[in-house]
Amino acid sequence: MSKTKSKNSCHSYLRAVQRCEWDKFTAKRMMKNASRYGKSYQNLEACELRDFLKRKQDKTNRRIKYYAGYIFVFAKNSTKCITVYPYKERT
Repeated sequence: MSKTKSKNSCHSYLRAVQRCEWDKFTAKRMMKNASRYGKSYQNLEACELRDFLKRKQDKTNRRIKYYAGYIFVFAKNSTKCITVYPYKERT
């Protein structure tokens, strides 16, 4: 299955800036890196994060990836980032 390249929406950049305190350039770079290098739940060892990502991906029918402490939600068949959330582990 090949993924088509898509431009991220202004809304996804705005959300990344608000939620993660990034500027637009950093948001764009992080979304690109997460798409390429981010880990899906299949690539993680058994842990709470893995279970969380699997549930989210099954429930939303989207590609969910973890990269650099953030959870990125991508469209199923493209590189378009829908939204991003900071991930904080429970202590």
